[in-house]
Amino acid sequence: MGTVDDARELTPFIRMTGHSLLALAMVIVAGVELNSLGSLLFSSPIDLGIFSIPVTVFATVGVLNAINMPDGVDGLSGGLVIVSLSFIALLSYGNGQLVTASFCTIMICSILAFLNLNFRRPWHKKALIYLGDAGSTMLGFMLAWLLITGTQGMTPTFSPVYAFWFLAIPLFDTVNLLIKRPLQGRSAFTPGNDHLHHMLLSRGFSVGQTVMLILGMAGGIGLLGMRAGFEEYTMFQLFMVLFSLYFCFSDRIAKKPTP
Repeated sequence: MGTVDDARELTPFIRMTGHSLLALAMVIVAGVELNSLGSLLFSSPIDLGIFSIPVTVFATVGVLNAINMPDGVDGLSGGLVIVSLSFIALLSYGNGQLVTASFCTIMICSILAFLNLNFRRPWHKKALIYLGDAGSTMLGFMLAWLLITGTQGMTPTFSPVYAFWFLAIPLFDTVNLLIKRPLQGRSAFTPGNDHLHHMLLSRGFSVGQTVMLILGMAGGIGLLGMRAGFEEYTMFQLFMVLFSLYFCFSDRIAKKPTP
């Protein structure tokens, strides 16, 4: 889908339909499916039942687009995926799931090799290669697969709420735009300069500083909450509070300071 999108510049409807069919194939062919959301709202788990397949498709498409949208800054999408894969690898290794941990480690090394040519440095003012829709779609799909399998089953690697935290920054940015753009009479899927990385660039941060700042925020709170033993619904409430603050004040971040 990503390769075709790079070549033909698909419409948002066709792209989203293709992503949905891809997610549906993941459920039907591979059996990768969200059956439970854990204790997001209450102390007892939320079992999806008949809503399992549509929620899985929705979540997968959401992760795909959350990884694709930050691709406007060199090194950002790849770096965000590395952060998420690192958390999954550490938790998988700690739970004795060495196959998953090894796969994540291999992917991290592969993406680092890519970032060596994608990230800007003083002697490389421009990126030499790019992810494109093909690369970001592949990484997003892989990450969605790992997050779903890591949170389901009899012995999950981590609770579903931490899948939100490991993708907190791109999810904040994506959902924020999906809500605000239609309210402004714009398509939610058209390119624009209202992403978080554009806001930081407009405030005077360099590309490298912007990438490192966003990567530094990604997933850290979730890992601290997990180590501290907070309840799942407490972490979900905190996630929603932080998103609400970002939703309310993100427009102020976009405004340049008055001289």
